[in-house]
Parts: sequence; C-alpha cells; structure tokens
Amino acid sequence: MLVSYNWLKDYLDVTVDPADLAETITRTGIEIETLEHPQEGLKKIVVGHVLSLKNHEDSDHLRVAQVDVGEEEPYQIVCGAPNIAEDQYVIVALPNSRIAGNEKIKKGKLRGVVSQGMICGLQEIGFSDSVVPEEVKDGIYVFEDAIAPGTEVYEALGMDDYILDFDITPNRADTLSMEGAAYEVGAILSQNPNLKIPEVSEDSQSFDSQVKVSLDLDESAVSNYRLRYLTDVNIAKSPLWMQTRLMNAGTRPVNNVVDALQYAMIEMGQPLAAFDADKIEGDLQVRFAKSGETIQLKDQDPIELGTEDIVIADNQKILALGGVVTSTAAEVDEKTTSLVLQSAIYDGALVRKSAQRHGVRTDSSARFEKGINWDNTQKAIDYLAQLIAENGQAKVLAGTKVIRDTQKSPVVIDITTARINHVLGTELSTADIIAIFERLQFGVVAEGDTLSVSVPARRFDISIDADLVEEVARLYGYDNLPTVLPVVEQTIGGYDRQQQALNKARDLLVGFGLDETINYSLTTHDKAISFVKEAKDVIALDWPMTKEHEVLRQNLVSGLLDSAVYNAARKQTDLRLFEQGRVFSQENGQNQEVDHIAGLYAGQNRPNNWQNDVKNFDFYEVKGQVEAFLKAMGFTKATSYVAEPIKGMHPTRTAAIYYGDQYVGFVGQIDPRELPKTKLKEVYAFELDMETLLSIDVEPTVSKEAPKYPAIKRDLSLLVDEAITNSQITSVIDENGGKHLRDVQVFDVYSGDKLEVGKQSIAYQLTFQDFAQTLKDDSVNKAIEAITQALTSELNISVR
Repeated sequence: MLVSYNWLKDYLDVTVDPADLAETITRTGIEIETLEHPQEGLKKIVVGHVLSLKNHEDSDHLRVAQVDVGEEEPYQIVCGAPNIAEDQYVIVALPNSRIAGNEKIKKGKLRGVVSQGMICGLQEIGFSDSVVPEEVKDGIYVFEDAIAPGTEVYEALGMDDYILDFDITPNRADTLSMEGAAYEVGAILSQNPNLKIPEVSEDSQSFDSQVKVSLDLDESAVSNYRLRYLTDVNIAKSPLWMQTRLMNAGTRPVNNVVDALQYAMIEMGQPLAAFDADKIEGDLQVRFAKSGETIQLKDQDPIELGTEDIVIADNQKILALGGVVTSTAAEVDEKTTSLVLQSAIYDGALVRKSAQRHGVRTDSSARFEKGINWDNTQKAIDYLAQLIAENGQAKVLAGTKVIRDTQKSPVVIDITTARINHVLGTELSTADIIAIFERLQFGVVAEGDTLSVSVPARRFDISIDADLVEEVARLYGYDNLPTVLPVVEQTIGGYDRQQQALNKARDLLVGFGLDETINYSLTTHDKAISFVKEAKDVIALDWPMTKEHEVLRQNLVSGLLDSAVYNAARKQTDLRLFEQGRVFSQENGQNQEVDHIAGLYAGQNRPNNWQNDVKNFDFYEVKGQVEAFLKAMGFTKATSYVAEPIKGMHPTRTAAIYYGDQYVGFVGQIDPRELPKTKLKEVYAFELDMETLLSIDVEPTVSKEAPKYPAIKRDLSLLVDEAITNSQITSVIDENGGKHLRDVQVFDVYSGDKLEVGKQSIAYQLTFQDFAQTLKDDSVNKAIEAITQALTSELNISVR
C-alpha cells in the first residue's frame, strides 16, 4: 500500500520528518519497505507555455517551439512529441536541468536548430509507465489549466510529496486504505484522525423504481448490498489533484468516474463498482453463475465462469464478476450519462477462488480476500456519489437502495492488567493501558483490574486477548520491553538415526563437489510422475496457486532439472547440484512421505585451466560418484546396477540400482527430449530412496590400521557375450575369490573386427591381500583358478 505523506495530512497534524515517521511506523509492526520523494534528484523543471510552433526544416516529425518559461525572452525548444500544440502548458526541463535517471539536459542543436531545453513527458521526470494516463503515454504531458510559466512543476504534479510503502502483512489489511493508515499513524502520534463525512447533495427524485434487484444468495456469500443512481453524468478528466494522488498511489488515471471509484476505494478501503445504467437490460441479478456463462473483459478472450462464481447480471448478460472485475458489457465509457453505483461485501474466500481460478487478480479482490471494514459500506458509496457529482457535474437521485444490510456483532474482549504485564514482563498501570487502547480508538470499560475492550469493525484481525496484548506491546514500543530470560526446563536435543544418516549424506555430496539446492515440493502432474520406475497416485491440491504448482512431487530430479535450466539461461552450464528432501504419493488411499536424495550433473567435470584434463560428465563418472556415495554410507557388497527403463531417462544409458532384491534408485542420462530449449546438452542424474536404504541393516564402517603386508595383483582377460553385464561378472568373482580378495576393477574393454560378432573382451585387475601375514602366490593361484572355473561354468566365459 503506497501511502502519501501529504494525503495523511488531511487526517492528522503530521509534522514529523517523513524518514523519522517511517522508522517509527516500522518499529510498531508495519514495515515501511521504501520511502520515496518523487522530486528528489530533479532540478530546474518548470511549467512552460507554448507560444508558437513551426515545422523543422530538416525533419518531418520535429517541431520548433517558442516557449514562455517565465524569463524575459521565450526559449526555443525542438520537440518531436506528436501531441504538442500551440497554447499548451507543458513540462520544460531548462538547460543544465536534471531529469529522471540523473540525466542532465544541456542547450544544444537538433539537426542544426538550437534547442534550449526539453519539453517532457511524465516518464522523463520519473513517473512509471504504469501510472501515466493513456492519452499522454507516448507524448508530452499537457496541463489542463493555465499555470504561471516558470513555476516549478513539483507541487502541481504531487512530486513534492513523500510516498511510504506499507509492506502490509495479511493480518493487517485494515491499513489497506488511507483511513486505515491514518488510524495507525494517529495511534502512533497520539492523535485522533479527522475522518471525512460525505456530504451528498441529492436530487428530489428517488430512484427506487429505476432499478429492480434480485439477490439470490444467502448472507454467507453476500452480507451487504446497496446501490445508488446518478444521472446527467458528464465523462471528462479528473481534476489534477485527484490524478496526482492516484498516480502517487500507483494507479493510472482514466476519467472522472473510474478515478472516483479508485480514489474512494483507496481512501476508505471499500471496493466499489459503477455500471452504465443504459447498458443494463432488465433487472439486476446477484447470483452464482450458471454453467457455460461467460464474462467479457477488455482486451481478453471471454472467460467461462463456474457455478461457484458470484456474478452481477441483467436479463441478458453478465455485468461483473462479484468483488473482482466489471465486464466491458457494463463499463463506463465516454458515452455514459447514467450510473448505477454498487457497494457490497462478498465472502472473501469465494472472491479469492474466483480471482485465482480465472487469473484476474485486482485491487478489489485483494481487499475482499484479506477483509474490509463493514462500517464503511454506506459511507463509501455516499463518498463515491459525492466525488462523481463534484467532478462529473452529475445529479444524485435521492436515497440508497439497500438490498441487504447484515450487521456484524461487535467484538468485546475482557483482559486484565495483570495478564498484559505477565505476558510482556512490564509494570504498566491500568491507566497506561487504557490510554493505549484509546489511542487505537478502541472502546474501554474498566472495572478494577479488568478491562472490557470493544474492538471496532475495521480491526477484524483482533479476536482474542493475545491480540490485545500485541497491540499494547506495539504502541508501548518493542524496544521498551524488558529483556528477561525465560525460565524453562532444559531439554537435551539430538538427532535420531535417520536424521544423522541424512546429514551425513548431504555432507558427503558437498564433499563430492555438489551444490545443495532446495526446490518447491509442488509441481505439474507430468513432472511429478517423471523420473520414477513406477508412478503412483499423485496428491493434488484442491486450489493450486498456479498450474505449475498443482500436485506434490514424486521425484527430486524434475526440480533439479528446473534449477539447471534456470542456471543455463544465465550462462551457468557447468553444474553439480543435489537435493535431499521428501517425495509424496498416495497408496491404498493413504498419503506417503519418503526421504530421497538426488543429484544432477551437466557440462564440464572440473574447472577449465592449464592444470586440468577437462572433459564433460558421462555415465560412468556419475555412476562412480553414486558407487562412492553408497560405499561411504555403508552399502558395499550387495549393490547391483541393472539396465531398466525409467520414465524421463535415456532408454539405453540408464541403470536401476538394487540393493539385494530391493529397488533403491537409478542413475543415468536424462532423455534429451525432456530438456527444453536450453544450452544444456547431456545431463546426468541419480536419485536414491533413502527411506528404503536406511531401513537396511548394514555393518557400521570401522577404521582399521594401514596394512603391513604387501598386496598381490593379478589380471584376468575374459572373452564374454555382450549380453553379460559387468555386474554379473564381478558378482561371480566376489563369490569365488576367497577371503583375501579386496578389489576388482575393469581396466580395458574391447569389441571390434578381431572378435566374433556378439563378443567383447574385458580385462579385470584383481587385488589380493592378507592383513595378518604376507600372502603367498599359491593362495592367489587357487583363488584365480576357482574364479576362472566359476566364470566358465556359470557364465560360459572364456579366459584368454
């Protein structure tokens, strides 16, 4: 919420320096994210009066203007704006002035013609494109009324103001209005806000017969609904003071009716609507939409509505999506002469769901979602009618048609002085506490130590005594509260076995050179069921915030891949990422949460410099890291890798990982078809089911002293069928190598013309070692003989 310092002065006698005020507000619980002074950095920018214009001799679009800037002689300025004309009052940056971006404007020449300054658009002096009126968005700004040439533009354009950006938390939506901000600042400064009381000059004619309304929803959906009727409306521009206040509040001025709607909502916090009365066909209906009905919004395709959307309709069409937006079928335009004004209170949950479902989030819907002041429903529509009557020369027909006026029961909370002091650790007197509540404009009745506090409707965030304690703490000052250590029993914390193992797993991968990431648990349906051997039923949100976050993930790799794509778009293509987190699924109607760990590799395997032999990651390097990880975690002997299809992974470069007979994960290359348009080429990944792995009992790793006796190494060259896997061969070697076999490594693989088709040669190096004595050749020879016999008999392998 952008709050104008000058606008606050309409309510309060504010003399505090804006920076000091921002600091004080932040200390009481509402953070001021930024404090901006629009004219800061600008210099020598004044009002100019265009006396004459002529075409530039060497340009079709440039014009040469003689401009009165309050000096003895007019200034000659060359301007290319399409909307410049004689007798306009415009913004002029004089020679040696400073405009937005600290840009200096100098006297110079444009195509040979002297130009003494610059005629400016609003953007060029610091206004955002989003708030500049459409009619001057692509040209210079023109003042509607005459202003003395040479006058600085800052006051006229509201740039002498200070804008405080209230970073409002959801529970403090009461400050989403100037009145709410005035109550808050008034409490801080110990002042009572001077609130506006609308003064509507009504015509003698009543509009009871003008509009008939049927309200077909119960009080839970629409608790308040009322209308006013205006005739003889003249659509025009709003006065400059209103336009500048709206721009400072972050809103683009449109016309006197639309601006009055925005202004009244910003001032009082009540969302309002205005319908062109001549576009209403028949009676007004406030109801749920029917299946298949649509609403047409400006510059959009028709939106199909659902049966949970509140709509305002006539006999032929939808006029508005309740609490969210008005249709083009009823919106105000330059031909509008009669208006139906609406002030209502809708159920915030229904409004939120409609806005979210159709992707139409507005300032109005945001206020209904968070809560609004029920006391302002009539006051706001009266104020809107007053503003339009004043700015549009309209006639307000007598009376308000009140269709529903549900009253809210006042909230009264009992609390004691002792309770407040006990919670805060203070020694405040009852009188001190009453004074704080009175600063907040709360009603207080005291009976001894007990206070009955009446909470106004605008403070819908307060419902229990703890909320009152917080209000006292805020206004008393958090920095004034005593610092006291709580007296509590000491609880010795620690990690259980699984937590210790997961911490160790993360530390290992960091040690391997991977960077940890944290990704959203919510994703799309397709991503959720990718990178899994067998997809299970997904857990879907009833009301997802976006289509990209609609179901809970069943894998971690898809999130890592999103992170990789994000990095690649920023030219970071050498990646080693990992994540440890939970995946979610539904099985037999029960929700399951399982701990997984996953890694992703892309690009070069080490920094490219004169010391390194650099190459890109490949399957074997990534598989080697997985093997090293499992070994370090204690899973050594029973791990095997089997070629199996995994959704989203490369069909021939992926291995399922088994520990014994249990599937525990996979490793391989991500299918290139899964990669969006990106600079990433080959991407490798693994994912392990830590829940399953940690449920397996393994022998703990025990440190041993370095061996005292030498090892013996032997090489085996084998001729094998291509269908036989390395895992099968090493498994046979391990089973038959005896107790002194320590290690088996492949050091050469050959397949080619010198071998028959379907055969390949694999060479292994076997390491034998006895930790108790020097190993003899006879023992190793016997082990080698047992291995070769087993390889021949079990796998039909020839030893070369």
